[in-house]
Parts: sequence; structure tokens; C-alpha cells
Amino acid sequence: MSLVLIGGFGNAFAAPNIVNNGSFETVDASVTCDPPGFHTVPSPDTTITGWTVGLDSIDWICGYWPAQDGIANLDMSGTNPADPEYDGIPSSAGSVSQDLTTISGATYDVAFWLSGNTDGGSDATKHLTVTAPGYSAPFTHLTTGKGTDWEEKTFSFTAASTVSTLTFTSDDARPFGAALDNVSVVLSRCPSGFDLVDDTCISSNQNPVAGELVPLNTTALFISGLSSSMIWMVPTLVGIAGAGFYFIQARTYNKDN
Repeated sequence: MSLVLIGGFGNAFAAPNIVNNGSFETVDASVTCDPPGFHTVPSPDTTITGWTVGLDSIDWICGYWPAQDGIANLDMSGTNPADPEYDGIPSSAGSVSQDLTTISGATYDVAFWLSGNTDGGSDATKHLTVTAPGYSAPFTHLTTGKGTDWEEKTFSFTAASTVSTLTFTSDDARPFGAALDNVSVVLSRCPSGFDLVDDTCISSNQNPVAGELVPLNTTALFISGLSSSMIWMVPTLVGIAGAGFYFIQARTYNKDN
């Protein structure tokens, strides 16, 4: 047996989102939310915390339409009035990218939400290309109401190094593009020879010693004696003893190793 659940609900060891500012809520003090509720960010720019704006521009939406998470989101084709090709001539498609700290060979699950801006009589179908290590694919969204029809999109990629760049690029070469919000990237599978323990990858050869206390995100205790060949790892949520529910994750080790 590799997993035991006693009186608990859900996975207490879900890996965290490694994206910084995935809902675009945090921006530099120079970015203000002016009426009617958006701020154009031309390229190149890093005023949206954790992200780099590329190509032409994006619009940081801060009230112009509802976000999927929090109060902010992005229009991936900005309305940049400083661009000489603005206002009807193809331009304004932007991109945002972020370098993620990853484990080489590990698999990560990506999720993000799409809506779209239908202002200016623009096409209701919005287009976005997403790239990550070993992955590039177009996504589309038929907008039925800007900020009211958010749709989740998902994919996975395998990291090739300790740094993985995630990029979202508008394929609508004019203002009023796809709306992007709530980006998450979580570790889902470790490379060969490693096991997913709590929220990181641990070498399969790093067997614990019976009775050893180990530093994890939660308090952990190894209890031996349940059988002559097994050690049970019991991360506790509310304490080692007493009332409450516990999620117990068990791994089998040979005590002789």
C-alpha cells in the first residue's frame, strides 16, 4: 500500500503554484488604474510583478470587466495610442512571459483562464499561443461576454532545466484581444529515480531511518514497528496526538537498507 487516508478529505500535499503573481494583481506603483478601468503597458516592460511584457503592448484590466480571480487580468492586445500603427492598422498584439524555477525532467501541469475583449467591433473569437519547454500550441476562445464567460484551459510540459520560460502571446494583431487570468503551474510528476513527497522531488534512494524526524512543510514522524519491513511516514496537520483529522501518506521502505 502506498497511500492511506484516515478521516481526511482531499490531498493535503498538493504542490503549490510556482507562478509569481499568476492573477496579475500586483503591479509597480507607476501603474495606476485610471478610468475606465485599464492601463496600457507597452513593451518592453516589467511593471506587472513577475512578468515581462513583449511584442507591442497589453492592457492591464483593473475594473473594465470582471476578473476570473481577484480584480485584475490582462487584455493580450493592448490599446497603445503611442503606437503609430494603432487604430485600425494591424498592431497591438502583446505577450507576457515568466521564468519559472523548475526541476529538470519533472512534469508540470499548467492551467489558465480565457475570456476576451469584443470592443471596437472586433472578432468574437480570440486567439492565443502558449509556449513552454518542448511545448507550443494555439488556444482559442469564443467570447460571449467580456469578463463573464471565463473558460479554463490546461496542458502539461516537461522541464528541460532548472529554469523554464512560460509565454502567452496574442495572435490577434489589433487591439481588443484575448483576456488572460489566474495562471497556475504545479509540479505533477518527478523525473525517473525520484518520488513526489509533499511538494518536491526526493531521490528514491534516500530512505529514512526509523524514528527520524524529517523537515517537511508539515511536521512529520516516522513510526516503525508496524511490521518488520515497513516504516510509515505520518505528516500531521493538527498535532501528533489528540482529536482531529489526519491525512496519512505512507511509503514502504526496507529497514535493512
